[in-house]
Amino acid sequence: MTPQKKKKCVISHAILRLKKHVAWIRHNIRKMECCFFTKGVREDVCMCGYGKSEHAAEAVNEDDFSGEAWDGHRHVREVPTDAFGDISFGGLRQMTTKYARVSTETSPEVIYQLLTEQWKVSPPNLLISVTGGAKNFYLKTRLKNVFQRGLIKVAQTTGAWIITGGTNTGVMKHVGQAVRDYSLSSSMQGQIVTIGVATWGVINNRDVLVNSQGCFPAHYSMDVKSRMPCLDNNHTHFLLVDDGTLGHYGVEIDLRSRLEKCISGKSLGNKGSALTIPVVCVVLDGGAGTLSTIYTAMLNDTPCVVLEGSGRMADVIAHAAGLPVSQVTISLIHRLLKKFLSHEYDNFSDLQIIEWTKKIQDIIRMSHLLTVFRGGGDSHGDVDVAILQALFKASRASESQNVEGWRRQLELAIVWNRVDIATTEIFTDESQWKVSQQTPVVSSSCW
Repeated sequence: MTPQKKKKCVISHAILRLKKHVAWIRHNIRKMECCFFTKGVREDVCMCGYGKSEHAAEAVNEDDFSGEAWDGHRHVREVPTDAFGDISFGGLRQMTTKYARVSTETSPEVIYQLLTEQWKVSPPNLLISVTGGAKNFYLKTRLKNVFQRGLIKVAQTTGAWIITGGTNTGVMKHVGQAVRDYSLSSSMQGQIVTIGVATWGVINNRDVLVNSQGCFPAHYSMDVKSRMPCLDNNHTHFLLVDDGTLGHYGVEIDLRSRLEKCISGKSLGNKGSALTIPVVCVVLDGGAGTLSTIYTAMLNDTPCVVLEGSGRMADVIAHAAGLPVSQVTISLIHRLLKKFLSHEYDNFSDLQIIEWTKKIQDIIRMSHLLTVFRGGGDSHGDVDVAILQALFKASRASESQNVEGWRRQLELAIVWNRVDIATTEIFTDESQWKVSQQTPVVSSSCW
C-alpha cells in the first residue's frame, strides 16, 4: 500500500469512528427542553428562563397545558442532545477536552459508558469528589500548596478520577490549578482525569458548544469578568447537566451524587475482583450546601476529609470535630458560624442553625467516616496520606479485623501502588500479622 493510500485509509477509519460516536451520542444522550412557553416577568421570556425564540414552535402554541401554572417537572421533556464533542480553550497549552450536555434524568450507567467506552477513559482505582466553596476564596499559600500537591500525588499514584463542579471559580479553580501545574511538570507522566459536573443553564458562553452534529472542536473563550461562571480550562472532561431551565444553580447535584454512587459499585481493577471502587469526599470552605453534601455522603458510607483552615463551613466542622457530641450545642454552632461565616451570619434563621447543629452532631457521631486534616498538626503532614488514611479508617470500621479484612485493605494498597500506606496502616503492631498469614495474602493480592 502506498503512503498516500495508507493516509486515506487512516482518514476514512477516523471518519467512520467519529460517525459511530456521534450516532451513539444522539441515541443515548439527551437534553431537557421546555415544552410549554409561559410568560414570565418579561413578555418574551418564559418561566423556564429561555426566550420565546429559543422554544420550539409547538411549545409556544401548546394547548394541552392551557391554563396551567408552569411546572419544572411537568413542562419539560427529553430530546436528543445538541451539545457534545471537544472543547478547545486556545492559549499556549492548546487544551482540548471532551464534553456533553446531559439531561438530569440520564442514567448514571449511560454516563459511565460515555466516559469509559466512548471517551476511552480508563476506569478509576479511586474516586475523589472535591466539594466546597463555589465562589472564589482565599487559601493561605502553605495550605494551598499542601492541598494541591497532595491531591495530585494521590490521584497520580492511585490512578484516581477527580470530580468537581467544573467551573473556573472557588474550589474547582484550586483543583484546576493543581492539575495545570502537574501537566506543566516535565517530571510527571500521564494525564490526571478531572471531570467537571456543572449546570448547563448557568455556564457563560455555552452557545458556542451547541451543534446537533457535535463540535470537533468548539472554540471556547473564558470571560473571567462575566457574572456567569466559565468552564475551567484545566479539567479533562465535562458533563453539563440540563433540567430545561436557565440561570438556576445546583441542577447537577443529584445526577453527580447518583454517578458517584454508580461508580462506587463498579469492580476495582477487573470484573472478578471482590473490591469495588472506593470513593472519598474532600472538603474545602463551603456553606450550607456543602454541609448537606458532607452529611449525605457520610450517610452513604463515603468517608470525608475536611481541610481545616480552608474557611467557612469546613472550619466550623473542623472545630466541632475535636469535641464530644455533648459539647456541640446550638450555642457553640452559633459562635462558630459567626466566626467563620461572618458575612452571612445575619441572614441565618434560628431554625436553620438548629438543623445544621443536628447535622454536625450526626457527622461527629460518624467519626469513622470523618477525617480533619489539620496541616502541621498531622504527623505526616500530607493531604494524600490523609485521604488514603480516611479510606482505611472507614474500611476498618466496616469490616471484621481478621485476615480477610486485612487482605482487602492490602489489595487496595497494592492497586494504588502505595506500599507506604500498607506499612503504616496495615502491617502494624495492632494487626499482629504472622508470616504464615502474610504469604497467601500478598500472593493473592499480587495476582
